[in-house]
Amino acid sequence: MTSYKVDKEAVNHIIIKYRVALLSVIIGITLFMGYNAQKVELDYELAQMLPETDSTYIQYNEFKELFGEDARLILLAVKDSSILELDKFQAYYQLNQSIKDITVQFNGADYKGVKSVMSLCNLQGLEYNKADATIGNKPYFATAPQTQHELDSTIRVLTANQFYNNLVFSQSDSTFVTLMSVSLQNEIVNSKSRIELVKHLVEASSAFTEETGIDIHYSGLPYIRTHVMSKVRGELSMFIALAALVLAVILYIIFRSFKVVLTSILIVGISVVWVFGFIALFGFKITILTGLIPPLIIVIGIPNIIFLLNKYHQECASHGKASRALEVTISKIGGVIFLTNLTTAAGFATFLVTSSSLLVEFGVIASINIMCLFLISVTVFPIALSFQKKPSGKYTKHLENKFLNRAIKWLILHTINYRNRVYLGSAILVLFSLGGMSMIQTAGNVVDDIPHDDDVYQDLLFFEKEYKGVLPFEIIIDTKEENGVFNNGAKALYKMHRLDKLIQRDDNFSPYFTKPISLVDGLKYIYQTFKGGDAKFYALPRPSELNKLKKLKGEGVDNNASFAAFIDSTNQIARMTVMMANVNTLQISDIKDSLRVEVDKIFPPAEYNVSFTGTSLVFLEGTNFLVRNLFMSLGIAIILISVFIALMFKSLRTALISILPNVIPLLFTAGIMGYFGIQIKPSTILVFSIAFGISVDDSIHYLAKYRQELAAHRGRIKFSVIEAIKGSGVSMIYTSIVLFFGFSIFTASSFGGTIALGLLVSLTLLVAMLTNLILLPAMLMSLDKAKLKKKK
Repeated sequence: MTSYKVDKEAVNHIIIKYRVALLSVIIGITLFMGYNAQKVELDYELAQMLPETDSTYIQYNEFKELFGEDARLILLAVKDSSILELDKFQAYYQLNQSIKDITVQFNGADYKGVKSVMSLCNLQGLEYNKADATIGNKPYFATAPQTQHELDSTIRVLTANQFYNNLVFSQSDSTFVTLMSVSLQNEIVNSKSRIELVKHLVEASSAFTEETGIDIHYSGLPYIRTHVMSKVRGELSMFIALAALVLAVILYIIFRSFKVVLTSILIVGISVVWVFGFIALFGFKITILTGLIPPLIIVIGIPNIIFLLNKYHQECASHGKASRALEVTISKIGGVIFLTNLTTAAGFATFLVTSSSLLVEFGVIASINIMCLFLISVTVFPIALSFQKKPSGKYTKHLENKFLNRAIKWLILHTINYRNRVYLGSAILVLFSLGGMSMIQTAGNVVDDIPHDDDVYQDLLFFEKEYKGVLPFEIIIDTKEENGVFNNGAKALYKMHRLDKLIQRDDNFSPYFTKPISLVDGLKYIYQTFKGGDAKFYALPRPSELNKLKKLKGEGVDNNASFAAFIDSTNQIARMTVMMANVNTLQISDIKDSLRVEVDKIFPPAEYNVSFTGTSLVFLEGTNFLVRNLFMSLGIAIILISVFIALMFKSLRTALISILPNVIPLLFTAGIMGYFGIQIKPSTILVFSIAFGISVDDSIHYLAKYRQELAAHRGRIKFSVIEAIKGSGVSMIYTSIVLFFGFSIFTASSFGGTIALGLLVSLTLLVAMLTNLILLPAMLMSLDKAKLKKKK
């Protein structure tokens, strides 16, 4: 014990004696981190939730190698019959050309970001030349129409085309809906250049709307992701500013000192710079999760300052010697703050076991910077105080707060005299929580958390109503042999046709899927053209007729380039593409399972290997993977933190006692989620690991004070429990208020998941304050008295 005191005194001496040198080092590191922070970039790729070794992830990458990105379409829809008026159609024609010609900066040079555009303006028809047996393309509009008659006659021919019906346009007696599909270059889809491209696209479209008065609806994953990342970038700055402002106001209300506020903002400001510096040094990018770390660091850092300052003020009020007060503060609070920050960092570090790069990066940056925050707090804050005069009574007046003193007396009363009520109330709270937990569902959507009144979400609903969805779902048919798609009388093609009809007609699939697009549709269109264009020949030909099509030149069956998007170069693997509604993961799972049953009936597994992939399914598997691993990481966090506490206090019993008051708030939050229909998904499951790592800090502070009092007063349990509440209760209440309002800033987000994170963590920490100030002391009284009776 003596050597431990010497070590702490040595640390105190070093911090104060070498304060100028330490400040210089911190300033130097901060400048270095600030320089690197300038290199930080936003992550423009689709969040990778699955590990690279996962079979779903591998399968998706194999698909992209064969057919390219599935999520590269930006969709623009118009629902307005006046689009067929000459002047407006000409403006639409010009919009088509403007979008096709968009160039962006990519790798330091101008780059054509749009691979192709498909709309009414540039659709290609097919024509059959019987003389030389060729099938060729013929544009419906070689140039923009010049008269209304020309436009009407061409549209009449075009809308009779069954291939494009419900793909590029749909019409009824009163409405006409047309779609413009903008396919991005693969290199642009996951790059920063996508932001510039979308900006140019929206500018061109807005100019069209202003000229014609026709509204355009936007969707497609590249557009949605760009919108989301723009909001993330804006909210990052907003959260940092809000966190600093809210905490500055709270600190001033509590301590009535601008010096305290400025010093606190300086400490968390340095920490935020370090966060961005570490992100750059590790080669990471800012994601929707790592973007939360800077404001989190601000919120988590303030409790360190409150405990240090409260102890410093208590010591100054006790004996009036500032230097001595500073030494005692570092000596008694420094070690405790180290453990509280260590447990918080451990809570974040458990994300490393998830194998998801998204969460691993979040865990690495958060855990490292929380420990850096500790180092900055226990050096900069005492050094700042050492340059200041002893605080006057004005600044220590908060220690005599009448409301807090009454609250402390109430806590002591219930701990000492009403422990049975405390235990009964805790049991009722647990039962209430378990009831809510039984109602929780695990679900999430690909396009998740966007406010329902947001234009992006409203446009998504528009596309689901008119086209059933915009999210890619891919069916890959591997015939297991070269040229297997056309061998054996093209049996695979007829099976694909059968599956096509099933998806369009079966009530298990038709409400969620668009009409499938595949090689079959192209062959039907070619056959119809071969037969003179009669609508009755828009069908998959018999094998004998299919052989005739193979002999055609130009855009015929043997022209693999014409079908490269739907069949591989060896004619072994074919693709069927559908777009899917924004259903949740539970629905996706049910749809996939039902479809698997039907597919296996049509394509016997012994002959075909049929797999499902695409962004929708990768998201489904990613969500399930994250939820499983986040629950595991929470379990590891509880065990790891228990071990830390047991080692610090050299008592397994103390560790076990400290866990229960922090598990009950988690159960309560889970119960509230169940009662209010808040689903378990990656954004909400984070609540438990974050909240547990922070809430257990209150237990550590209380237990540390309790052990100090127990040693100072020769094992007097009742007296030590009371003095521990008096000594640490005020700081615990202050920090809980700060954390409650600090996490509440996330409710200003436009993302539902971030709002839920803020609300649920705030609620959890509020309940944890009560359990740590009421249940924990009561348990110590009961268990220590039982131990004493046993000894007697």
